Amino acid sequence: MFSYWSEFYLLAGSAAAVLIGLIFVVVTLMQDRSRSSVMAGSKLYMGPVVLQVSFVLALSGAALIPDVRPGAMGIVTGVVAIWGFYRGVQSIVGINALKGEDKPHWTDVWFYGVIPTALSIALALIAFGFESGADWAVNGVAAAIMIILLLAIRNEWDLVTWLAPRPDK
Repeated sequence: MFSYWSEFYLLAGSAAAVLIGLIFVVVTLMQDRSRSSVMAGSKLYMGPVVLQVSFVLALSGAALIPDVRPGAMGIVTGVVAIWGFYRGVQSIVGINALKGEDKPHWTDVWFYGVIPTALSIALALIAFGFESGADWAVNGVAAAIMIILLLAIRNEWDLVTWLAPRPDK
């Protein structure tokens, strides 16, 4: 099913693994932040980014399984969709609840919550496509992986540019 896609999934999965590693580097930049700020930021911002690249890694790995069946790929895609939808809604609610000094930029709810939630809905449709034997599901999961990966890159850049400036002493 994915025989012509192996290089794409190998590249996407490798990029996701590197991005997961870079999140650990980002965490080290947080040494000057208060613990409460780090914990809130981790749940609402870093968690979704790690989850997004983990989804790319999981979907890429599943696609690289020799002779993977459409039903199995549908199950993996469906689990990713459900988990992503739950976390996306959690991010939307959590980011919208931030007020005062912690009030986020208006784009945060979109890039960390709304767009990932919409991508999870798309993945649910793709999972259904795999389950029903639709040919477009193969292209759909590849497109979703690329969009998730690009979104994760954007969000990691956003995190790094927010964390890198040190507060004045």
